[in-house]
Amino acid sequence: EQLTIALLETLTKTAVITYDQLKTGILRLFEDMEDIQLDVPNVCEQLQSLLKQLESKKIVNQDISSKVPQKNRKRSTNGDENNK
Repeated sequence: EQLTIALLETLTKTAVITYDQLKTGILRLFEDMEDIQLDVPNVCEQLQSLLKQLESKKIVNQDISSKVPQKNRKRSTNGDENNK
């Protein structure tokens, strides 16, 4: 976790990646959380911890960390879609 934080801090401070690129990457991660949870059941807790530390180091803002998916989020399916 500390290595990830150090990497992201270096990449953003040296302008290798922009804040918008970092935000886009993290939001893509959020979109794939349900699939990631299959392999890493505690990914929500790990991500929340990581984002809290990134926020405290002012690498990310509240606009990203406030969008983290909650644990055990279920995909909503329409019964009609399953019968097609």
